[in-house]
Amino acid sequence: MNSPFRALHVAEPLLEFGGGGRHVDMRFGLVDYGPVDFSTDKTRTTRLGIVGSAQTAGKLQEWLRRCESGVPAKNSRQPNLFPAFPGSSITGPFRSYFEAADGDVRTIPASVISKITNEKNDDTAIRDAIEAFAMEVQTLAESDRPPQVIICALPVEIIERVSNMRPAVSEDEEESEEDEERRVRLANENFRGGLKAVTMNYRVPIQIVWPTTYDNDAVVKRKLATLSTRLVQDEATRAWNFFCALYYKAGGTPWRMIRDNRDYAATFLGISFFESQDRAALLTSSAQLFDERGEGLILKGGPALEDKTNRQPYLSADDAFKLARTALQTYKREHRNYPARLVIHKSSRFHPDEMEGFQGAVEAAEIDIADFLWLPHRSPVRLFRNGIYPPLRGTALRLDDEQTILYTRGSVDFFRTYPGMYVPNPLRICAQRRDSADWDLLLSETLALTKMNWNGTQFDGALPITLKAAKQVGEILKYVPEGTVPDPRYRFYM
Repeated sequence: MNSPFRALHVAEPLLEFGGGGRHVDMRFGLVDYGPVDFSTDKTRTTRLGIVGSAQTAGKLQEWLRRCESGVPAKNSRQPNLFPAFPGSSITGPFRSYFEAADGDVRTIPASVISKITNEKNDDTAIRDAIEAFAMEVQTLAESDRPPQVIICALPVEIIERVSNMRPAVSEDEEESEEDEERRVRLANENFRGGLKAVTMNYRVPIQIVWPTTYDNDAVVKRKLATLSTRLVQDEATRAWNFFCALYYKAGGTPWRMIRDNRDYAATFLGISFFESQDRAALLTSSAQLFDERGEGLILKGGPALEDKTNRQPYLSADDAFKLARTALQTYKREHRNYPARLVIHKSSRFHPDEMEGFQGAVEAAEIDIADFLWLPHRSPVRLFRNGIYPPLRGTALRLDDEQTILYTRGSVDFFRTYPGMYVPNPLRICAQRRDSADWDLLLSETLALTKMNWNGTQFDGALPITLKAAKQVGEILKYVPEGTVPDPRYRFYM
């Protein structure tokens, strides 16, 4: 009897850069070819604004000036994993100046910061910190020539105050380490999500930065350090990630996926759910729509229902139809036509009501090819490789006609190592509707979508951007008041 299993390796997808140049790695592609939207017709300048304390604003400005001439690579036996940052000038990888004029720097008075850090009520401290930064962001955004991106340089004392909320336990109880880490993480998300939601109204994206990004001497408490990977990254990597995010938020396109001219034009829709701010209301849905260029569109959907058999959230048929229909109509306004193919990603199984609604939207747009894929967070199957390293990124195993596992994290030939810290868990991809005959195409697209994260320039992301963006988006949408239409551009949620 023939076995249904089929093992294969999906080649690392190439990305497109300036002048049609191609490379598997973002950093090397940008150095060799520049960003995909690079043009020799005019000199590009990315105008930055800065909001922070006198100390953080000053040190950030110093670091920005130092980065103009580049940041050397750290000593490593994996030079492809830790390349130098060539600089933030017009000859650098983004072919753009990054300029923060003196008039675009706003400092929060020390008295205001002291008032926030001394505030005993947690909610009041977070609210006051958001208001202090939002007020200065608004001033810059409403100037005659506003910056394209505003950097919020948080002082350590603000980070510690808005993240270190008091434990909700009695005096004779001891808070567990797990509860403490969860409390600290939620408090940090409250500040970040609230600030992003408020400043979204000013129509200029913000970039929140900790001192550990630009100041090698900065120290934050151990519990807070666990919230950020910045402390374990070398300075050149921090510079790569920081300037890449700024370039994208300013409206640039660093790279894009490659689509063969023989392939159908496709768009990718991720469906996710998030809790209301008070965690009492039913979950709400959101959608992240991405095309091959990496243009992200964020939509807020209707309230979610709960499946009584497995307690998973799902959309009614009507809400699923409306959400997908709105996404496709927005795509049409941008591209003048509907895509020939729609791929929907979801982290939980499609409920029959959702299948009905999504298929109705596909039929209304006269789209002939659709793939509905759900990608559970955990795979029950793992593979092992001879030697000490895990399977190669791109290793896949077909389990049957409906499901395949894919290693999006793993050993990487280009890096000559496994760059992760833990045993990688493969992504499980289950097809509930699959019009594309070629499973290999679905796997290659999923792998390519893991490289469309503008917050990082190391290409071995674990999740496709359709699902990677879900957490970021939910943390912010929960703070957008009901009845308010949130900005649809993904750069406001990063």
